[in-house]
Amino acid sequence: MPECGGDLLRINNIARYLKSKGHQLVLVSYTEETPDIDAAQELYDKVYTVKRNKIASMFYSALFMLTGRPIQCGYYYSRAFNSLFKKVIKKEKPGLYISHLLRMVPFLENAKLQGKSIVEMTDALATGAKGNNLLQNIYKIEKHLITKYEKFVIKRYPKVVLVSQSDIDFLSSNMKGIHTEALELHANGVEYLSENTNHTDTKKISFIGHMQSLQNQDAVIHFVNDIFPLILAKIPEMKFYIVGAHPPKSILKLDNGKNIFVTGFVDDLNKFVADSCIAVAPVQIAAGIQNKVLVAMANGIPVVLTPLIAKAIPELHDGDNCFIREDNQSFADACISLIEDTSLRAKIKEQGRKTIINHYSWEEKLNGYELPRQALL
Repeated sequence: MPECGGDLLRINNIARYLKSKGHQLVLVSYTEETPDIDAAQELYDKVYTVKRNKIASMFYSALFMLTGRPIQCGYYYSRAFNSLFKKVIKKEKPGLYISHLLRMVPFLENAKLQGKSIVEMTDALATGAKGNNLLQNIYKIEKHLITKYEKFVIKRYPKVVLVSQSDIDFLSSNMKGIHTEALELHANGVEYLSENTNHTDTKKISFIGHMQSLQNQDAVIHFVNDIFPLILAKIPEMKFYIVGAHPPKSILKLDNGKNIFVTGFVDDLNKFVADSCIAVAPVQIAAGIQNKVLVAMANGIPVVLTPLIAKAIPELHDGDNCFIREDNQSFADACISLIEDTSLRAKIKEQGRKTIINHYSWEEKLNGYELPRQALL
């Protein structure tokens, strides 16, 4: 399956890790499109799928909201999936269940599997956000419901996995330090480290991210409207590449064929971005570790990012292995410095790659993932 988003990249690497430890894997997946079963079976021993019904998604979104549960849990709820899941339990008799993201927990609840399950929460979804008014409103609608549901899950499940210590600290604070023993850190890693490219396109800036994500859409629009013009005023020949699958119309229309390009999904992400002069991550709405940062650094691309996402990667140090900037002008100035100063760019590039190599292998980060806490099994 093409790993065109951080969530899919992470769960597939968790699956690879579990396979390497000798476990048999059964995937029960809720799909948006016709799935590539052959590709899935290269990783999972057995695969069961249900296609999402759009009308049902709207109905259950409203129902879950009215009953005090997150809208997203309703959006991904399905009676057909629930029925299939129960049949799979009876047939396969798994010893351990992993819920991929908070949205799948209702199915564990229905099957009363709380004591035999790991909740792969990945990110604390109730963290604060800033951005344009539309996105703020969307997040505000969910925030109260998500906060309640996160507390419910942390109290009820023996192991809840997150990718950043800052998210664990945030959730622990919300819980006032009570019932937080379930929280466990397993950060993201980088599986493939490309060789250093001998060529750098000094006019190429890249943004890496799955473009269905609201936080990525917000970041790209923010960069195009507020930061990129400041760079162009100093270096008019710069080009900005938006690299990621499923860009919506709002992103596609940014492509002007001149200095802004929207690529959509690319077959080899590392190869496509490896010659970038810099990578930018002006993310204003975020939780957890951003794969876009790890991938860029693994490819030897200097990164300029916001403090909001920098705090999830404790090994980042401003001016040493990246640049961390918040306001538009200082963000643009950091980009310009890296573009114009080859020695500075080489230093950040080298230190960034060392950071990834020394700290972010999947094997290291996922070590012990499947090991049960006392209540499991």
